[in-house]
Amino acid sequence: MGQIVAGLGARRPRHYNAAMPPAPDSTLFATLPARALLGRLLAVRVSLIAGWAAGIAWLHWGLGIRMPLFEMAAVLALMALFALSTAWRLRLDVPATQIEFLAHLLADLTAFAVLVFFSGGATNPFVSLMLVPVIIAAISLRPRWVWLLAAVAGGYYALLLFVYQPLAVADPVAAYGLHLGGMWFNFLISAGLIAFFVTRMHAALRARDRELADLRERQLRDERIVALGTQAALAAHELATPLATLQTTAHELAREFANDPDIGEDCRLLEKQAQACKAILTQLAARAQAAQPAAQPLPAWLAGVIERWQVLRPDARVTTRLPTDRRDYIPPDGLEQAIHNILNNAADVSPDAVEFEADAQDAGLVIDIADRGPGVTPAQKAQAGRVQFSGKQGRGWGMGLALTHATLERAGGRLTLTERARGGTRARITLPWNAPR
Repeated sequence: MGQIVAGLGARRPRHYNAAMPPAPDSTLFATLPARALLGRLLAVRVSLIAGWAAGIAWLHWGLGIRMPLFEMAAVLALMALFALSTAWRLRLDVPATQIEFLAHLLADLTAFAVLVFFSGGATNPFVSLMLVPVIIAAISLRPRWVWLLAAVAGGYYALLLFVYQPLAVADPVAAYGLHLGGMWFNFLISAGLIAFFVTRMHAALRARDRELADLRERQLRDERIVALGTQAALAAHELATPLATLQTTAHELAREFANDPDIGEDCRLLEKQAQACKAILTQLAARAQAAQPAAQPLPAWLAGVIERWQVLRPDARVTTRLPTDRRDYIPPDGLEQAIHNILNNAADVSPDAVEFEADAQDAGLVIDIADRGPGVTPAQKAQAGRVQFSGKQGRGWGMGLALTHATLERAGGRLTLTERARGGTRARITLPWNAPR
């Protein structure tokens, strides 16, 4: 655990504050999920442009109602250019601000009001579509901006009651039928747009809330691990002196009882264990000083990891299959101890030998550690790496999997637990080759 704690205690994860949720007091520049909001709004804008173009063509050429084609085509062209600029902006994948989204809604509302002005004003059955931007704002923006947009929409509607260009319809009966048909079609369009946008937006906002909840949970877990790292560093400093004494005493006892097959073997085992503990403390100190580990061939490094674990767990049995790829590898901070944690968990529950397999794939390093133990329950699998828990009664602090998950996340990797066909658990570590340090 020392290496993982050292790596996490020395510095916070890179993503620690990268995606903090906006403060409740931030208003003007509070961020929104750009692809979820602007992407949906762009779809609505394109639909309205297509609908207006089709409606103008049908009225002008189909029904013979003369329309101001130049003015209305100019408005639609500006809306199309605005839609193209919005599509280009979405490619940047930058969060939108409240004021930016409000500006988009105001632009759409203004363009729509101008089109209604040239097509009958408040007598146009489609005038109520000006409510669509207000509804979109109501589920996306803060109340002050919603009320502002509602006031602008109300002002436009009031203005269109008196200032507009009437449609040139000579037959009053035909005009009345056209108005009723337009109201029916307007209702269908309004219902469809509202259902489309509201349902998609609610789904996007729920997904964002889930991501924020997961982020807060990871941050709380990392804060606990950082606090544990501080305590581990203090404990390592205090353990250095008694551990050196223990190693010296074990060495002298092993030499004194070299001819005794029982006591001598126990003393040599004690000396090896003390040396392993000293090596762990040395690595912890090196991590605290930000010292870079040396690159070495991947199979050699993995073999060393297994060998050092066998020194710590001489009672455990393990079968290994190492990759043939001999590329130089610099392991991320804490990876060795993360592997040791999983090996310890597997050895604690498996009556048979633990199976260790590593494969160097194009995407990165894949390590499988399998056991024949009782497996993990769905509840334990859901908790693994998220909260502190232990499935081994009476042993362990329950921090092993949480530390392992935190270490792999910092390195850009992940840990997955799956059930084996004939019983047991398979823990898979996946790491990219260009893992961040």
